[in-house]
Amino acid sequence: MRTWIAAGLAALLIGCGESGPSLVPISGTVTLNGAPLEGATVVFTPDASNELGQPAMDTTGPNGNFKAMTNNRSGVVPGKYRVSIVKAPAPPESTSPEFEGDPFMAQLSASGPGGATKKKKNDPASQTIEGSFDREVSAEEPILDFDVKSKSTDSAKAAQSS
Repeated sequence: MRTWIAAGLAALLIGCGESGPSLVPISGTVTLNGAPLEGATVVFTPDASNELGQPAMDTTGPNGNFKAMTNNRSGVVPGKYRVSIVKAPAPPESTSPEFEGDPFMAQLSASGPGGATKKKKNDPASQTIEGSFDREVSAEEPILDFDVKSKSTDSAKAAQSS
């Protein structure tokens, strides 16, 4: 009788495991020109060669830290990925209260004639920050750090070196 109970309990426990492919815990830090980047979205998109790969993502914290999640599970399926990092500008101060939860509509509501925003062109707070990286996810390298370079800094460096 005990054997049957033990076998039944073992079968029940096996059935309660998480479904889906095995995941590797992946974390890291995102910086912008070497400084921590808070509030950036980090998205892992599987390469076509990564047949079991699934999208994973997280948003960076105050120190630029992230911990990738796949379908509400911690980690990423091993393999090749395109990692995209995007941080949209903060909503304008003149945002209509009805659009506070929608950054796209908030930006549009603060636009002047022709859709031009009221912020200055060179204001870093009004610029979208983007970066893309090709990376291999594996258990051997559980920490992936990314340094996004701002376009304005790159342009300034190019002007200085001329």
